[in-house]
Amino acid sequence: MDSDGRQTWARLLTRFAAEETDVAAGCMMSAEALTFASKVFAFYSTKGGRIGLGCRLGRDYPIASLGLGDWQYLAPFKTKPPMRDWIVAGVGDLEKWPELCALALDLARNGKRPQP
Repeated sequence: MDSDGRQTWARLLTRFAAEETDVAAGCMMSAEALTFASKVFAFYSTKGGRIGLGCRLGRDYPIASLGLGDWQYLAPFKTKPPMRDWIVAGVGDLEKWPELCALALDLARNGKRPQP
């Protein structure tokens, strides 16, 4: 059982780094991450109140359209507001992590925030 999403994340990290020629493994805030053009688009988050998949979707992305039930904006700092360009999808939405990774990569590649 993948109760904290680590196994799912490990599979995503391996798959995206191997299958996408412009994607590499990297780091974000000492966490394993996926990068495109040396910029992180997804990572495994353990800080900020929720363990899960951190994805950069952009400030204006319509999060409600994703149908997530277990998410929050990334909030890694106690004294600063959440980073609204990023969400963390918790293990309650584990089955959506591959789709979210692909979406975040697509947004990073296109450099814009299209509507779903």
